[in-house]
Parts: sequence; structure tokens; C-alpha cells
Amino acid sequence: MTREYLEKSHGAARDYQIYLEERFQGEVYGEALFRTMANLARDPERAKKFRVLEQLERQTKELLLPALREGGGSGAENPERVLEGEKLGASLANAPWTDLMRGFEKELRRFVQEFKRAEALAPTGQEGLLRYVTAHEQALLDFAIRELETSSTGDSLERVLELLRTHPAA
Repeated sequence: MTREYLEKSHGAARDYQIYLEERFQGEVYGEALFRTMANLARDPERAKKFRVLEQLERQTKELLLPALREGGGSGAENPERVLEGEKLGASLANAPWTDLMRGFEKELRRFVQEFKRAEALAPTGQEGLLRYVTAHEQALLDFAIRELETSSTGDSLERVLELLRTHPAA
């Protein structure tokens, strides 16, 4: 093997590890965000929805953990990310629903695109994990969109619940 090949493959492995750490800490943040929103929501229906979203963030975080540790990451939750999630969650817990869902939709559209591009970082055999990370973000986006659609039929949490019932081929 050439030195150039080894450097390139080491760089790709490093990029993948960095991405896993970013996604893991993002899930830590999201879990804290939705937990806080559920705890502070005055509307019980909103609180239930936030609990389901919290569960999806936790499941995704837990699915990332083995690959993160395998690559040498500690898998320790960054307390600053938890506090950031809690702070934002407290400020959004009782925001006007339509405004909240529009804000979620805007951010989640951006994240879904970023996550799709990042799937290319997956080494052979780990593609399913990164596809799941993208799918979980897409499910959150689908939730926000369905909440905004006044003519929507069915459960806005349908995609989220589907992911919670299945496990990725990671």
C-alpha cells in the first residue's frame, strides 16, 4: 500500500469518527431539548409528543455509541450540550405551536441534507448506521410537516414510531 492511500484512509476514518461524535452529542442535545420541553409543556398532548421525540433521540444516541467507542471515542455526554438543550427546551416548551413547527421544519430540512451528504463517510459495513441517523432526522422533519398540515390524516408521529419499533442494520 502506498503512503498516500494510508493517509487518505486514515483521514477518512478520522472524519467518520468526528462525525459520529458530532451526531452523538447532537442526540444528547436533542434528548435534553425534548425532555425539557415535555417536562415544561402545559398541554398534555404536546408533552406526550415531546416524550416520543425524546425517545427517538435517546435511541439514536444509543445506536451511535458502539461505533463511537469502537473508534476510540469515550461516548461521554457533554454536559454543555445537555445544558444547551435544556435551556432552549425551556424557552420553546410553550411557544406557539405553528411557529415552533415552522422553526423545526426549517432547521430539520437543513440537517437532513447535511446528514445525507455525510452518509458517504461510512466505512464498509457501517452504511446502515449513518442511513439510520439520516432517517431519524427525516422522521423528525416528517413530524413537523404533518403537524403543520391542517388536512393531515393519521398520526404525525407515524415515522418516528416506526423507527422506534425497528432497529437499523448497522
